[in-house]
Amino acid sequence: MDEATVGARVGHLLRITGYLEIAIIFMWIHNPRTLQTIGMVEASLRGEGPDGRDEDLLERLRKLVEEARDYYAGDDFPAAMARMRVAQDLVDLRIVAIGGE
Repeated sequence: MDEATVGARVGHLLRITGYLEIAIIFMWIHNPRTLQTIGMVEASLRGEGPDGRDEDLLERLRKLVEEARDYYAGDDFPAAMARMRVAQDLVDLRIVAIGGE
């Protein structure tokens, strides 16, 4: 795999993990804009990633973040946070894996 593809994939995933981090912080501090920040995460997951090799991950993330939003909106903080943390861990692990390819 060429360096440009690796860089694009990692950059895309770093953007997603950054939005996840912001949403998680907003969840912890019970910011009134938490659902909007979760929406930013959802928006970053739309469409296919660079070269399509991470589509399996993106599909899993879409489901986790959707569940997190629904749980948060339903005032089930532990369930929402668990899904967001799993999503962030999955993204971070993929970044590490790409670095080893």
